[in-house]
Amino acid sequence: MVRVVEAISPHDLVGARDRAILLLGFAGAFRRSELAALKVDDITVDEDGMQIRLGRSKGDPQRKGTLIGIPRGLTRNCPVLAYETWLRQAGITEGPVFRRIWSARGHRAGTTPVGTPPRIGPHALSDRAVTDIIRKRCGDTHLEGDFGGHSLRRGAITTGAKDGYDLLELKRFSRHKSLQVVETYIDEASIKARHPGRSRF
Repeated sequence: MVRVVEAISPHDLVGARDRAILLLGFAGAFRRSELAALKVDDITVDEDGMQIRLGRSKGDPQRKGTLIGIPRGLTRNCPVLAYETWLRQAGITEGPVFRRIWSARGHRAGTTPVGTPPRIGPHALSDRAVTDIIRKRCGDTHLEGDFGGHSLRRGAITTGAKDGYDLLELKRFSRHKSLQVVETYIDEASIKARHPGRSRF
């Protein structure tokens, strides 16, 4: 994840948006549809971090709503900072958080636009567009693997397992209905590393 976001410039609109998508998606173990559906009113930010209310989610068929907390980080790859940077640069104060950007003619991402600035659409990105962004950004850094809409979610759960969090904690974090589903996201390396008898062999 760090390798991918480090390769993205935060100084142009497309870069700022894509960094926020990747960092928030990873930090909150979001599904692509959840990221695409985020609205400014769903998110509260303070000095400690952010609180996100998901009003609708695959893991919440009864639509009771789910609260997700993301703490502020200590590096420039803090997801809260990335979100704030994107909103500030885009001038977004309400409505969908992540939107399509039409670049000015002749403007390339990562460069300073000359003349007409890029235009930000009023509508939310589709979940397919979120998948395309993930694939493009991972491809730009030549990472090996089949990346897609679930890559951020899978990566967050796998990283949590490697960091020593147990299945119940990961289930709570990822908002899955069952432990069995969470287990499918944990790769073979994580399972070996956390074998109960590891210290006895």
